[in-house]
Amino acid sequence: MDVFLEKITDDDLAIIEAGHEPQLRRSLGFYSSFAVSFSYMSVLTGIFANYKFVLGKAGPFGLWSWLLVMVGHTLTALVFAEMAGRIPLTGCGYNWNNKLAGPVVGWFSGWMALFAYAVGVAAVTVTMFPVLHSLFGYELDVSLTRDFGIALILIQALLNIYGVRVAAYINALAVGAEIVALIGFGLVIAVSLLITGHPNLILFTTIPAEPKPYWPAFLMACLLGSWTLLGFEGSADISEETVNVRHVAPRGIVSSVLTCGVLGFAFIFVMTLAITDLAGATATSDPMSAIVSHYLGDTTTKIFLVFILISMFGCSLVNMMGASRVLFAMSRDRRFIASSLFQKVSGHCVPHIAIWFVTAIAIFFLWIADSATALYGAGAVFFILFYLITVVSFAVNVKKLPETQTFSLGRWHWPTVILAAIWLVIEVGILTIPIEFHSVAVAAGGVLAVGIVIYFIAGRKSKAV
Repeated sequence: MDVFLEKITDDDLAIIEAGHEPQLRRSLGFYSSFAVSFSYMSVLTGIFANYKFVLGKAGPFGLWSWLLVMVGHTLTALVFAEMAGRIPLTGCGYNWNNKLAGPVVGWFSGWMALFAYAVGVAAVTVTMFPVLHSLFGYELDVSLTRDFGIALILIQALLNIYGVRVAAYINALAVGAEIVALIGFGLVIAVSLLITGHPNLILFTTIPAEPKPYWPAFLMACLLGSWTLLGFEGSADISEETVNVRHVAPRGIVSSVLTCGVLGFAFIFVMTLAITDLAGATATSDPMSAIVSHYLGDTTTKIFLVFILISMFGCSLVNMMGASRVLFAMSRDRRFIASSLFQKVSGHCVPHIAIWFVTAIAIFFLWIADSATALYGAGAVFFILFYLITVVSFAVNVKKLPETQTFSLGRWHWPTVILAAIWLVIEVGILTIPIEFHSVAVAAGGVLAVGIVIYFIAGRKSKAV
């Protein structure tokens, strides 16, 4: 027994104290941890998917809403960073709220995170299709599009099943490519602006005359940042596969949200200053590519689109990873349907059956993509709800947690928690109250109803100790 105890590392101690045996392979360092969170957010994916919406709804001035979301999510990320140091367990949202607020809140937090990640796999894959259209110049028919999407999801599944190091390595390359694209293309466009003429600053400094009042449109423009700057907790979702996790996960969470926030706004700022014809940019199906093409030509634009595809693939890859880890965490506590299957770990030390289940769900969402737009939006709503629940649970029950020896908010605890909670309440309202988002609210309610059914079937079961 003494020899066994000597082999237990501090990383694994939290798993054992929670009543589990360490099963996942611990091999990831800081960059991999950072890259998972960065890729969840995937600046290029979020901007490509929502930039046109903001231009049309609130004009370029609405892009300032990115900073509002960035501040709110950074405050939330700081709370999550402290949680990651205190409870370094895979499937963080489920385990954190299980400890803080009890099994019911923990289960529904896990359900929200599981759905948000799983639908994210399909949503990001669907977002690749307009990029492919812009890249190749012709529409893919419905059948070919669906087959291509299914193939992409299956490739992501195989990469995840082969082992976390392989998936993390592929994702790290994708994140490197995305950072290079954000900085490289942003700088080239900025230099082109200086050479060819003055930046169009009036776009950023003028509040549009329409609509009146303007502030509802401005708040709706928060969709760009809210859809993009989600998933910073990804570093904590792979806690049991990270070395020196109590130090690495908090750093990964905070550094990723700050990097995405700053690089994302700088990129949006430069691109928007480069607009020469606002009406034309708003009317085109792909404003971002149109701006790049205007300054750098068609060939360079195609290279830009390739970088976007790479970033999207990485984003979808880690969404599958996150969903499988949440399902694994809930199943090893015997709190999900077919738990005995989903808690199994393969010879590559990954929850392979959980990965295949997430794959099947993602393919289903892809199959109904034409009618699943509201479900994709519901994923973002569930992220924010899960964040809000966690922040409130942390505020009320922080004394239940073990002391942190790594990251602590210290004297900034209450200001950070209160401001984060206020922002998240506002953000839930922004994403559900406007009439344009009512279908999203209805879809979120439907998914929550399904969760209630599953909870009463399997979620109420106590974990085996």
